[in-house]
Amino acid sequence: MEWFLIIVTIVMAFLLLLVNFYLLVLYCHPDDSGWGSSLVCKVFVIIGMTLTWAQVLMLPLDAANSRGLGEGLDMDFFWKFIYMLILIFGTLFIPFAQYYYESDDEKSVGQRCCAALYQQLCFVIIIALLLFISYAFLRFADIPIFISLKSCSQPTVFMNSDTPFTGVANSLQEDSEDTLEYEVSFPVYVMAFMSLFGYCLFVLFGGVGLTALPVDLIQEFINRPKKLTSAEGAQKKGSLRRKAFELIDEGNKIKDDQKDAIIQDGWWARYKEKRRVRTQFTKYKNAVLCLDRDYEIFKLELKYFDTNPIIWYFKFVFGIIFSILSFIWWLHILLFIVIRDSDGISASPFLNKILIGLEDGNAGFLCVGIFAFLCIYLLWCTQKGNIKFGLRIPILFSLHIMKVNETWMNTFLFNVQLMLICSVAVTQFCTKAFSQYIRLSTLNMLFTTQIQYLRFFTYLYSNNVFEIILLVWSVLTMIYLLIRRSDKPKMLKEIEEMQKLQFK
Repeated sequence: MEWFLIIVTIVMAFLLLLVNFYLLVLYCHPDDSGWGSSLVCKVFVIIGMTLTWAQVLMLPLDAANSRGLGEGLDMDFFWKFIYMLILIFGTLFIPFAQYYYESDDEKSVGQRCCAALYQQLCFVIIIALLLFISYAFLRFADIPIFISLKSCSQPTVFMNSDTPFTGVANSLQEDSEDTLEYEVSFPVYVMAFMSLFGYCLFVLFGGVGLTALPVDLIQEFINRPKKLTSAEGAQKKGSLRRKAFELIDEGNKIKDDQKDAIIQDGWWARYKEKRRVRTQFTKYKNAVLCLDRDYEIFKLELKYFDTNPIIWYFKFVFGIIFSILSFIWWLHILLFIVIRDSDGISASPFLNKILIGLEDGNAGFLCVGIFAFLCIYLLWCTQKGNIKFGLRIPILFSLHIMKVNETWMNTFLFNVQLMLICSVAVTQFCTKAFSQYIRLSTLNMLFTTQIQYLRFFTYLYSNNVFEIILLVWSVLTMIYLLIRRSDKPKMLKEIEEMQKLQFK
């Protein structure tokens, strides 16, 4: 069993490296391709993506390892090692690479390194203060324990009594509840620290992605390229050209507004104007992306007979399959995590029962595969939600959209850092969602006996706060996406309305 798991681990790591290398080549911008350009950044991207996938796939490995008769792999070491790696890459290597890449390339290497180090130092100081100060006060877990005492100081008194021995034992039993204060190790606290921030992003993006991933695939099938006549092609080409010119004019207006915002009197007036311009610029970027998507579809329509139509039908089929998967996840969250009785017992084990049944029916390998796919699906949904949610999270930062052959290295680095943080929460969520199936795994022990009861963290984890928000947010997103027939930005719709009025 141990040697089999070691071989599986090595093969999985090798396959992940190959897949991530392929994704880098597929998405990388032609001007940024080649190993001579930004070599260090590319290495960090591949390692970061590997850590993201590996962390989620280690959960099925941990579950399989817990079924062994021998000692198996030391998963406690593996988990702590990989989470410390994620902390190092997420706070040191990847941010530094992004700062260096975005620095002025006309400066010398030394000047660019100094500028990147300055930004990196500020970032590390903030993270270190949050981590070490919180660790000083919140590193203790108050683990609930149930104490049952049975005593009988003079058993001979009851020998000639008519009272049954069971009645005597019950009458002398004392039950009480208490808490055991336990100081967790630093690596375990790092897991909790990262999962807290990761959960916020996972709830936001994963909730959107659970609906957006299947819905967008079905919409791509509905809006697939169609055969155009010469007149229809010319009309559509003219419409796209006019929209492009309108957006160019809108972009020039935004540039002028940005200049005007700087010369406003008073910091409050400047802040309000900059915020308005930033909001307008976000809408503008959405409109440009939507127009670019329409243009790509138009190019496929021009060479309709050279396009393989099976691709769009595959998207439709996968859209249906993913819709079923999302519904299964909603049902499982509701029945196993959210709905509980007064004793904390779930309404139904649902997926746990199915997986345990498969395992008992000598389908252990299939069971592990299904479990891994369910976990990876959540990671896909999170990445989809990252793109779908928009081009900006209010106040925090701008999102970088990844496109095939059009993705720069700073976009890669940003998304890898984001997904590294989210993957920690995805792993913890899957540990909680399949706690019965992976009840003997190392990670389940760490999360359910230590992290879940950490001070402050316990209010969020024990009361299923994130899971409830995820379910509600996901359902609201589903209602919104189903009601809203078109996902075109408002700015592009206004341009289309103006064109209709002009040609009436």
